[in-house]
Amino acid sequence: MSGKSIRVMQVLEATVGGTRRYLLDLVGKLPRDRFEQHVVVSVLRDPGFERDISMMQENGIQVSRLPMRRSIHPPSDWFCYRQLRQIIADWKPHVVHSHSSKAGFLARVAARGLGCANIYSPHCFAFQMRFGSLRQCFYRHLERVAGRYTDVLVLPCESQREVAVRAQVVPSERIAIVPTGVRASDYQSTCDRQHIRTAMGIDEQTSAIGVVAALSPQKGYRYLLEAMQKVLQNTEAVLLVAGSGVLQPALVAQAQKLGIADRVRWLGHREDVPELLHALDLFVLPSLWEGLPYALLEAMAAGVPIVATAIAGNVDLIDGHNTGWLAPVADAHGLSEVLLQPLAEPAETARRAAVAQKLVTEKYSLDAMIEHHVRLYRHYGSG
Repeated sequence: MSGKSIRVMQVLEATVGGTRRYLLDLVGKLPRDRFEQHVVVSVLRDPGFERDISMMQENGIQVSRLPMRRSIHPPSDWFCYRQLRQIIADWKPHVVHSHSSKAGFLARVAARGLGCANIYSPHCFAFQMRFGSLRQCFYRHLERVAGRYTDVLVLPCESQREVAVRAQVVPSERIAIVPTGVRASDYQSTCDRQHIRTAMGIDEQTSAIGVVAALSPQKGYRYLLEAMQKVLQNTEAVLLVAGSGVLQPALVAQAQKLGIADRVRWLGHREDVPELLHALDLFVLPSLWEGLPYALLEAMAAGVPIVATAIAGNVDLIDGHNTGWLAPVADAHGLSEVLLQPLAEPAETARRAAVAQKLVTEKYSLDAMIEHHVRLYRHYGSG
């Protein structure tokens, strides 16, 4: 295929959070002289994604809207499958790259037999989420079915490879590891830390513990608030919560019930995350499941010490406890004990934060992530 552009179709239903960011980074950074792109997305989750569609179209990227739903809905799913198969047949991509579970299943089945390579990035498997066991088994079965049509499964880290192999999604030789990447320099702010803290009413004697994440069940906030009740009995601290979501009223009520409402700041969605990170003494991510979280990568890039739950994705970033602290999952008492450790060991905390910052800069760069995809698309799109 020398001298010709490789035609890549990206398919995504989950136009929110990390998957949205991943898609926009990918389509925005792929070399236009080597790749022609067509993005198929649903805007049902977030109508605001229309702004991103306009931006992509202004940059010469073709976009098709398809009303994919997050939940299983046979009539809608059948309609989207047929429409997607027609879009693929008409555009004739060399590669179809689907993202997240719903688009991943529909696109892989729709693309079969149409002469294109089938690449799939789950970002986080649906069966890793804390549903009932029967539902998890069903989602695992769907991944195995679609796995038959998958040329390569793209995963962000080794722990996710272990999850995929254990679940028999695809054979190990059809898995490629492409670490999620960030531009570390964006988070190495030169802002005045004291000015930011003063503006939020935080003095230097108070430890600022922060989290940047959607207020959703996945992020484990209920355990964090319970843990903070114990932490606040042992140290002077404040919890800064940057994010919005459906759980906010319930979480605010929980903080009041625990008697810590005056020590929790609900900051809402923030556009100044790099500056906010530099105001923190400790970053915590108490998630119940993740792929490879941007939030941890950003905190590490900013040089902020991190505590995170010991789940797939997080464990790759806090390898051997050299870059942060791991806490048990869904365990408020265990989380509280771990949160107190870095606050009590400033020298060790600074050492681990420096190692973490170096790791992100060297291994988890956005440029490296894009180059990995370029090589994948060239390999699978030239067959």
